[in-house]
Amino acid sequence: MYTPPARFASATFASFHPETPSQQQALRAAEAFTRRLLHPPGFRDRLAAWLGRAPESPPRHGLYLVGPVGTGKTHLLAAMYHALHPTLPCAFLHSSRLFRLPDHPETLAARLADRYRVLCLDEVELDDPANEARLVLILKTLERLGVTLLATSNVEPEKFLSVSLGNDRFRRFLTEEFRARYEVIVVRGEDYRQRLGKPGRAWIGPPEEARARLREAFENDPGRACWLSFDELMEAATHTEHTRLLHRLADCDSLYLADIAIDGTDTALRLLRIIDDLYLHPHPPRLFFSAATPPEAWLRAGETHGLLERGIAEKFARTTSRLTALCEIERVPAADETPAS
Repeated sequence: MYTPPARFASATFASFHPETPSQQQALRAAEAFTRRLLHPPGFRDRLAAWLGRAPESPPRHGLYLVGPVGTGKTHLLAAMYHALHPTLPCAFLHSSRLFRLPDHPETLAARLADRYRVLCLDEVELDDPANEARLVLILKTLERLGVTLLATSNVEPEKFLSVSLGNDRFRRFLTEEFRARYEVIVVRGEDYRQRLGKPGRAWIGPPEEARARLREAFENDPGRACWLSFDELMEAATHTEHTRLLHRLADCDSLYLADIAIDGTDTALRLLRIIDDLYLHPHPPRLFFSAATPPEAWLRAGETHGLLERGIAEKFARTTSRLTALCEIERVPAADETPAS
């Protein structure tokens, strides 16, 4: 069964606390859409709508929550899942998991439609035009088979890479048809993760000094602590099946990563996948790391040139958010630098 991650196992509408007008609007939209799914309009409601007197418009084929990282979109998606399931059978998937399923898009959509009435698709990611084309075909097939889509994303449909790189059919769907088929709600606000308690720590500065602070914490850790250089982690991510690697990392009480450095989009994507899965793991290790520069400087959208690279850099902002939510950041001065008073 496809269910929300453990971090959102108890998410409800009541436990969502909006801090901006757009978050309040998103909460109202999610609750209203859920009500319409649970209580579809009867003959009298449809007649009233036809006469122009209905209090609410008929539902579209789905709801798409879009906005920057850390504004509560996944919380709302999980709350909708819990409110609907099992009255309406729901599947909750991260988009990366959907794209890893081997079926042909139409076959996959038909298989989902056989078991579920609603697909909750979290964090629709936009770094691969082939996956975008696959997604569009899945969505169209789900719509034809009567499955409702509830989705979250950091990027509006008009900014999919396929708008620039795809054919006219995909471009028309994303720029003209998408908002007619799905209710698109923008969710804005500050990154809530930055206000959470941070169980881990990171040391940022000259590599030798930052690594020494990390090593000191590792040697004084009383629990099951695991030490890996970032190169070792990337080597393992390249040659170890992902589930096995994640199990190995999560089997520690504390995970120490030395000298994180992003040298390109491939490395960024490997780290992104690891951090995402650790963040959503039911029992993640406390994370400690060292790096020469802070996470927000590792991969910037404005410093890349190609559409694909920019898409990955924008998605990496979520990893930055999660890393800085997991770790308190401390700047380490150089050995010959006088600490600020």
